[in-house]
Amino acid sequence: MSRAFDSVVIGASADGLVAAAVLARAGQRVLVLEAEREPGGTLRAIEFAPGYRAAPLAGDLGHVHEDVLRATGTVLPAKVVPDDCAVALGDGGVLTIGRTPAATAEGLRRHSAKDAAAWPAFAAGMHAIAGFLGELYRRPAFALDATGGRELLSLAGLGMRYRALGRRGMAELLRTLPIALADLLDDWFEDVRLKGLLAAIGTADLPQGPMAGGTALALLHRQVGAAPGAFGDRLRLQAGGTALVTALAERARAGGALIETGAEVRRILVHDDRVAGVVLASGEEIACRRVISGAGVGRTLLELLDTAHLDTEFIDAVRNIRHRGVTSFVLLGLDGLPAIPGHAGPPAGSYWIAPSVRDVERAHDDAKYGRISSEPVIELRFPSVTQPDLAPPGRHVAVLRVQYTPWRLREGDWSSARDAMARRAIAAVERQLPGFTARIAQQSVLAPPDLEARFGLPEGAVSRGEVALDQLLFMRPVAGCGRHAMPVPGLYLCGAGTHPGPGLTGLSGLLAARAALPR
Repeated sequence: MSRAFDSVVIGASADGLVAAAVLARAGQRVLVLEAEREPGGTLRAIEFAPGYRAAPLAGDLGHVHEDVLRATGTVLPAKVVPDDCAVALGDGGVLTIGRTPAATAEGLRRHSAKDAAAWPAFAAGMHAIAGFLGELYRRPAFALDATGGRELLSLAGLGMRYRALGRRGMAELLRTLPIALADLLDDWFEDVRLKGLLAAIGTADLPQGPMAGGTALALLHRQVGAAPGAFGDRLRLQAGGTALVTALAERARAGGALIETGAEVRRILVHDDRVAGVVLASGEEIACRRVISGAGVGRTLLELLDTAHLDTEFIDAVRNIRHRGVTSFVLLGLDGLPAIPGHAGPPAGSYWIAPSVRDVERAHDDAKYGRISSEPVIELRFPSVTQPDLAPPGRHVAVLRVQYTPWRLREGDWSSARDAMARRAIAAVERQLPGFTARIAQQSVLAPPDLEARFGLPEGAVSRGEVALDQLLFMRPVAGCGRHAMPVPGLYLCGAGTHPGPGLTGLSGLLAARAALPR
């Protein structure tokens, strides 16, 4: 073999870079191999038309836990804090979820005095439950057969954190996790637009409607790390996701890690029943004692690794992970910004078209039967408001996240459906923002198959595996492998498809690196 390292990290995503930084700071010789020309994974920006760029999957950078910053020595780049988290477009004027419970309650008074009064308690309750989930997520996934003193002590600490919720909070946690999001919202609110907005946020990238059992968990998952009452973005940086990737890459290199781009891994080598190295597309073989792969669960275990090293039951479990991508993106270059009726200032937040819970559920009904939704749920962002370098001077970028566009269509295929889906989504925005269509100068569409091909997302699933009770914690990616170590000694996984799941940026990489470090 031409070179040798202690550890090889596959993929320079945020999680991969965190893993590399932690291992390098612990004295390991680390090589990061990234198939693309630049690091970033799903956070990277792409040029979708001459002079226009966007990072469609990096609208919300998620939650970057203090543990990640401390372990890597990273300082977060400058943040952007829009006044509004999320804005519902529709009849009756805009409805806004603000940055504080008080700001949201004040705005809700125009729509419902009852909802305005209920909002602070709802915000506090969801924040408390999300805080408990956050404690579960920042630790290695608990083992049901834990016997060691450290593991039992950790479980005892979680028990104390659970008791700290109080009697009402403990009951609310157990009640909320398995119920339908629609039922949760009906318990608290009466305004259909407020419930529609929260239903859309909670089911984003989820192949289920808000009336399905267990979907309240998806909303709570997206609240981990958010400020009380702030539903929507958790982190946005002035220079976008690229700034976070750059900061993490700098810390990895400062620790001694080597990062190589344009280096695709084709195979993971196994000798004497443990990891021995990797083979690149160029044919080069690189020796190592351990591999931390962020290339995706299925790709790593069923393609890069010879499945002869895995038992059939495990292989079946990996193949049965539910993905079911339902999200598409329409990327637009604009000759100027549209006016948002009833909304002052530059459109720096996210704008949603989801009139009610029933509308969100109906949009899902189409996808359930293999059809593109006739009235999709749409989130609209203008990233060039805070990142002017994404577009030529005086011009802007709009990103439409279009929900309930299934990866597998019952009739036809995406080669003929992309343009029709985009027209439908743009028409929905035009109805809310008259004159929007006339501002479009460039257009590109990323349907679920495009997300799979361009970003390595199985079935175009942004979450890399549904956020559901049976696919989290010790069951993510599959039961028994929630602690990042795979059945082949020396192989570890990181990324959104592993514990703790999507939206907890860097935590998976940190936990995988800690699992991989020699004891």
